[in-house]
Amino acid sequence: MLIKLTFSYDGSKFQGSASQPHGKSVQDELSCALSHLGIYEKVLFASRTDKGVHASKAVASVKIKEHFQDLTYLKNKINHFAKPFIYIKQIQKMHEDFQVRFDVKKRAYRYILFHGEYNPLLASYVHFYPKIDLKLALELAKLFQGEHDFKFFQKEGSDNKTTIRKIYTSKVYTYKDFTIFYFEANGFLRSQIRMMIASILKVLEGKMSQDQLLEQINTEKIYNRFLAPASGLYLSKIIY
Repeated sequence: MLIKLTFSYDGSKFQGSASQPHGKSVQDELSCALSHLGIYEKVLFASRTDKGVHASKAVASVKIKEHFQDLTYLKNKINHFAKPFIYIKQIQKMHEDFQVRFDVKKRAYRYILFHGEYNPLLASYVHFYPKIDLKLALELAKLFQGEHDFKFFQKEGSDNKTTIRKIYTSKVYTYKDFTIFYFEANGFLRSQIRMMIASILKVLEGKMSQDQLLEQINTEKIYNRFLAPASGLYLSKIIY
């Protein structure tokens, strides 16, 4: 029986989502929790995240034995072993031909800035930053919408068959002392959003012009290779 797991995790406690030789990834920890229940099949993830990046609705799939009929009971048992840094929100039975990664239509991420006083308890979960020009930030975020070759917005050493991605939605909004960037696309390159955010912030700081940002989006010239901190980035949802 094939099941889909929807879950959240605290990325600050892991060395990324994908399995690592040292076993300190989200995938390794979730596999360990499943092994306590006699589930040893490989867990497949819909999307990867880097070290320090969080998820509110990540998705994975795994094959289990047919005797696991009570999925609520199974969810509670997995959570018993996976907590406190991973939490299963939902388990669904899927058709055997379901492909957790290749059936994805859209992926959505949020990036969170916090404008209040520094708080060490929030340090792993936001990017502390002064208040920004919201109207200009939204204008800059909208420049990324549409289909582009984002080869100048990926971490060096990335290996992709194609660097063309389509961003359907770019939003920026505020909530109390937070500013949230939201991007929804058919996919993202490694560290793409963190480089996009860093580039937007450089324009807001006056260290880079809007025209230069456009030149980088249009693959004419690279003006920024820095990444915004991983602490502010969240995988928000996977859309099938």
